Amino acid sequence: MTKNISRLLELISEHIEIMQVEEENLIKITNRIKLVKQPYRNILELRFVEGMKVEEVSVEIDKAYRYTKALIKKAIKEYAKL
Repeated sequence: MTKNISRLLELISEHIEIMQVEEENLIKITNRIKLVKQPYRNILELRFVEGMKVEEVSVEIDKAYRYTKALIKKAIKEYAKL
């Protein structure tokens, strides 16, 4: 029983470390997205920070699906230039 509890505590500790790294990465990405010009900044935030699907982004920005896909592609290129 003690061995199981010890292993459980190890797993919890590993999970916390992973969550901290993920949070740091999200903060870095979010800060970098803030450097992207509009409208690409909003597109990146909706798609990658808020986790919206392309369809949801297109509804949010009131644009056609294909146009939204093109905007996302351009936004990623703008992000990559930084």
